Amino acid sequence: MAIKNFVKVWLILAKNNLQNQLITPSSSILFVIGKLFNYIFSIITIYAIFSQVSSVKGYSLSQAIIIVLVFNFIDSFTQFFFRSLYFFRPILIRGDFDLDLLKPLPSFFRPIFSAPDFLDAPLIIIQIFTLIYFIFNFQVPISLPTLILSLAILTNGVILAFAIHLIIAAFAILTSEIDNLVMIYRSLGRAAIVPTDIYGRIFNFILSYIVPITIIMTVPAKAILGILTLEGVVYSFAFGSSFFAFSLRFWQFSLKRYTSASS
Repeated sequence: MAIKNFVKVWLILAKNNLQNQLITPSSSILFVIGKLFNYIFSIITIYAIFSQVSSVKGYSLSQAIIIVLVFNFIDSFTQFFFRSLYFFRPILIRGDFDLDLLKPLPSFFRPIFSAPDFLDAPLIIIQIFTLIYFIFNFQVPISLPTLILSLAILTNGVILAFAIHLIIAAFAILTSEIDNLVMIYRSLGRAAIVPTDIYGRIFNFILSYIVPITIIMTVPAKAILGILTLEGVVYSFAFGSSFFAFSLRFWQFSLKRYTSASS
């Protein structure tokens, strides 16, 4: 299916989802305020920690703040685009996924892209401007090559996040279970609110190779700060492409074993 048509369908579904969220404006406003409070609190927490110590595992206050800001931005950005995964299980149980497989759309469109969360949109805008402000405030040197590399690493991280969501959706097809896997991913993801280097060897291995939270959250921040090594760059893209290919294969594997609700 052409990308143009894919985008057109996504825009239609996004518009419908936005209308649904605007039906209850008071709850939506409270939700946005809650997320904004959590965002501000995460920054205050870092300032509180560094009021007692000068550095953490070699990271300065400015570096830690940038890492927190990048983490929050990537977390909100991926939640905005991939939120529909949270509603995939009821679709499977009702048998609606049977109809989706007949449509001229990628088979992963419904479980991953069909319900963008516009309640994350205001926070994403705030996070972008906050990140820019702190980059200039801390005088982080951003050259054109650094900017291009950072955007490439960030894109690689988003693709990895998509791959993880696709793997979770595949497990949902095989087991009809999704909530616990999503919560595990979310819990591990929260660990990247601080540099993942500070964790022990075993937990760092989990975050780097099993559930690649480090590449999704921490590596883009390191690229912005200019502290990402060449080995880190090569590893990020190599692992990202391999993990993405694996997720597509695993998704096809699950589809071959999919049995509809009427079976």
